[in-house]
Amino acid sequence: MRKFFSEIDWFLFFPYILLCGIGIVMVYSSSAGIGLMRGGMAKSYMIKQLIFVVISVISLLVMFRINFKLLRSRKFIVCFTLIMVSLLCYLKFKGATINGAAGWISFGGVSLQPAELCKFFFITYFAYLFWKRQQKIVSNGLFKASISNVLPFFIPTVMLTLILIQPDTGGFAINLFIIIAMFAAASKSTKSVFAWAILCFAGPCLLLWLFINPIANWAANSHSYQLQRFVSFNNPFLHAQSSGQQLINSYYAISNGGIFGRGLGNSIQKMGYLAEPNTDFILPIISEELGLIGVIVVLGLLFVMIVRIIDIGFKTTNIYYSSICYGTAAYFVIQTLFNAGGAVGIVPLTGVALPFISYGGSSLLTLSLCLGMVLNISRIEKIKNQHKLKHSR
Repeated sequence: MRKFFSEIDWFLFFPYILLCGIGIVMVYSSSAGIGLMRGGMAKSYMIKQLIFVVISVISLLVMFRINFKLLRSRKFIVCFTLIMVSLLCYLKFKGATINGAAGWISFGGVSLQPAELCKFFFITYFAYLFWKRQQKIVSNGLFKASISNVLPFFIPTVMLTLILIQPDTGGFAINLFIIIAMFAAASKSTKSVFAWAILCFAGPCLLLWLFINPIANWAANSHSYQLQRFVSFNNPFLHAQSSGQQLINSYYAISNGGIFGRGLGNSIQKMGYLAEPNTDFILPIISEELGLIGVIVVLGLLFVMIVRIIDIGFKTTNIYYSSICYGTAAYFVIQTLFNAGGAVGIVPLTGVALPFISYGGSSLLTLSLCLGMVLNISRIEKIKNQHKLKHSR
């Protein structure tokens, strides 16, 4: 235990535990009414979230001690790729549909969201590719080194396409941003970054164009829910009785809270006005109950974690480690921006979770797995620096 306390990066682990704790409290506060209305207990969502947190913490600790030789082995990457592609294919035909999107696989009362696990997959997958091509990257530039092997980059394109046609625009955008950010961090050439950004975006669009007829039919039906979100976010008051209603209620929740909030458990908007107060709109509930102070605390803790992750990635000389750090930082940044930005109308509502706070197991598990890898990297770098210091004496 003493070894754990000396090796753990407290600038990451302490905010993580604190955010998970805040998440449990706010899930209980925001979902007590929903639990009762749906025939369950007021504590039902909180109990599930507590279980999710326990599983996620255990997963984080496993990643904290795992040998990276396993994660960057060819067998692991191939098996992980086959599993993720299979899950996404199964999802399209057999997945549980919620709000027009077939984004969940349900088994034994447990729901899994493969698009969330894809974030962990893409971070480990591209870190592996960058590590394998390190010498070519240094000598020829990232774009030239990577284009020599098309297959490794065709697979992510197919996976992004499968995510997009669920349809899960939020999951697609976040995964795409993670990939682009990892290329940007690994590349020394601005042209390479733009080239891969265009390729990652154009690939799924090209595949969609090839199947234009079924896609057109799908867009006219199930995709209308996502299209309405894009239409209404710019001025929700023009659609106050339809697609803009949720965003307007989010505004009310934020304005009701003021600086110090109405008090824990005293939100008005969670009582049937906001459709997803424990997931998509948990930040407005925090604002209403805990005020601007509560929002600053939550976003401040996330900011500390993001800065620390970038700092770890910047200091390491190992491209595999730095790629994982930058991919994880990009994941945390874009997920936070999409959730918070959607709640205040800066970006369209995409249904993504607020990191470590929103109700849900898939998102919390994926975030914890990624953070566990960063904690492991921090531990390895700390031990390496201690050895250097000892030998320098």
